[in-house]
Amino acid sequence: MTRFLRMIFVLAIAAITSGPALAQSSETGNLSSRVPVPTSFLEACADKIEERGRLRFCGEYFETKLGSQADALLYLRDRITTLRASHEQSASEKYSSFLSAIYIVAFLTIVSIILVASERRIGGTAKWASIASSAALLVVIVIVAMGWLGKYRAEYAAQVELGILRDRMEAEAAQAIATGQEITPAMVTGWTGELAGIGRRFAENYTDASPFPELDRFDSGGSGN
Repeated sequence: MTRFLRMIFVLAIAAITSGPALAQSSETGNLSSRVPVPTSFLEACADKIEERGRLRFCGEYFETKLGSQADALLYLRDRITTLRASHEQSASEKYSSFLSAIYIVAFLTIVSIILVASERRIGGTAKWASIASSAALLVVIVIVAMGWLGKYRAEYAAQVELGILRDRMEAEAAQAIATGQEITPAMVTGWTGELAGIGRRFAENYTDASPFPELDRFDSGGSGN
């Protein structure tokens, strides 16, 4: 009888002590189900990685990992992405214009020189004046074509520099996350200064390459917008 009472006493104590533990475990489980578990960028950016066919960071990853610290990073990253796309499109347009100027207009100018030179009804000074006019037009076309080529180089250089800056920002932010650090004001200032430097270099290169003013380039979304 005494042994039976001892067993009942032990079981009662076990039930009393296990109650709070089970409640705490249940509460912890409910809390973990409400709070999202931090994911790696491979999980957070899976859609973008699949779309691009290569490893790429996404804004959701930095926003989840850094919280409000990611605001400056996300703004600069979005700005760089927009500018890079604009430079990429403009570089393609400038290169197409360069090819058109070289292959189409120059061809027509050379043909006109040949026709004038072979025309017997035009003689003396008139013939040479026509040839000189056609040659002058060819020189102008070549100058314009080289201007298009210079603009293409300026656009392409800005595009490459912006891509390098974006990769650097993402790598430094990912390193800060991996080491438990934060995005510091010094990092943001450095990124902003480098972005401004790219804009200045593009403006100088574009201006030097342009034989004629082209204000519509900056109205349509250049580095100054």
